[in-house]
Amino acid sequence: MSNGARFDNWQFQNHYQTRPASVESKLSFDDFNRSMSTARRAEGRCWTPPFATDGRKLKQVLMLKTWRFIHNGAPMPENLDWHELNRVATARALRGHEIRETAATIQKRMQAEHIAAIQRAGSYLAFQVALVYRSWRLAQDSVTVAESLGISPSAVRINLSRLKDVARSLGFNVGPDHHTRKNKRHASRLRAAWVRRKALGHAAA
Repeated sequence: MSNGARFDNWQFQNHYQTRPASVESKLSFDDFNRSMSTARRAEGRCWTPPFATDGRKLKQVLMLKTWRFIHNGAPMPENLDWHELNRVATARALRGHEIRETAATIQKRMQAEHIAAIQRAGSYLAFQVALVYRSWRLAQDSVTVAESLGISPSAVRINLSRLKDVARSLGFNVGPDHHTRKNKRHASRLRAAWVRRKALGHAAA
């Protein structure tokens, strides 16, 4: 039996030897075959925004996000070579940004994890694609994605939120916002929970 379920082989035996599926037992053959159990299909918990299933739109979003990562608010030119864009973004990401010595330890760790994840993926865009594929195509939750990429769950959610912001600026349908969006108190609790999880050795290094 699957899922460790156990059934009594003699559950239908009695003094009168009643057949399992009969008028007397009031069971149908379908009931007997299923051993009085029901099958349920697990539904994906992650909702996929419509633009993420459209290759053309997704490419636009990824390129614009990458451009903004390099050039901040400057308008992106048309007919941009994504190979060159990816090369420049990767170099920029691997350099990291300056962090004060007095900054929180988690801030330094998140940057180190981000750089390591990009190195493993091979490039900045490869990392973004891996994030999108796992989250929106495979419907994996943020903890599962984080452990596969070597970053924190909060970093996964932050990156996905930024991708949705870029898609929104392009006029694409991103669906309803999560109730915790822009909720700093909730974000701080998630960050604290991740630190505790990390300290206990439950998260990928």
